Amino acid sequence: MRTPLDPRAGAALLAVAFLGWASVEAVHAVAARRGFPGGRRAVAPDVVVVLGCPPRPDGTVSGMQRWRTEIAVRTPGEPVLVFSGYARPGAPSEAAVMAAHARDGLGVDPARLRTEETATTTWENVVRTLGDLEGARHVALASSPVHALRARRYLARLRPDLAARLVPATDYRPGERWGWKAATAGYDLARSIGLRTLKTSDVRARSSPDGCVHPVGDARRGHVDIR
Repeated sequence: MRTPLDPRAGAALLAVAFLGWASVEAVHAVAARRGFPGGRRAVAPDVVVVLGCPPRPDGTVSGMQRWRTEIAVRTPGEPVLVFSGYARPGAPSEAAVMAAHARDGLGVDPARLRTEETATTTWENVVRTLGDLEGARHVALASSPVHALRARRYLARLRPDLAARLVPATDYRPGERWGWKAATAGYDLARSIGLRTLKTSDVRARSSPDGCVHPVGDARRGHVDIR
C-alpha cells in the first residue's frame, strides 16, 4: 500500500518545479534583450544569419534546426536568410538542411535564401557570414536566445561597426521549447559572460561548441545530448 503524499511535500515539489521553469525562462528572456551595442531597436533586419546545428543522423531536419529556422522566418520583414553550417562526410550541410526546411516546410521564397556551408563553430558562423552583413543597414542572428547572445558578442569582438547594426530576431517566446532552453541556458550564459574577460584570439581558440542540443552520437565535442 502506497503512503499518501504529504500535501506540504507536494506543494514544495510544485514550487521547486515552478522555480526551475521560471529561472530558465528568465535566463532566456534576459539574453534576448542583451548584446545590442546600438540599442535594442524594434526594426526589421535586412539580413538574418541562422547559426548552424546538425540535422538528424539520416540527414533530415532536426528539432533544433526547426526552431532556429522558425525564429528566422518569423522575424519581421522579409530579410535575406543566411544559413550557416558545414557538412559532415556523406551528409547534407547544416545550412542546406535548414534552407530546405525554410523553403519547403515554411514556404519562404527561395530568392531570400543563402547558404554558407563551411562553418563548424559558432565563431566561424559569424566570421564566414561577415560578407553577407556588410551591405545591410540592420542585421540579426537567429538561434536560441542564449546562443544568439554569445554570437552577438562574437560579432562585437570581430566587427564593432557591424555589431552596431544588430537588431533582435524574434527568438524568445515564453514556454517555447523549454527542454532545449534548459539544456543550453547555463552553458551558453556562462560562455557569454566569459567573453568579457577573453581576448579575441582566446575566443577563437575556445569557440568549438555551437550551442546545439545534438542527436546522440554526434561527432562534435562539448554538446548536450537529450531526447
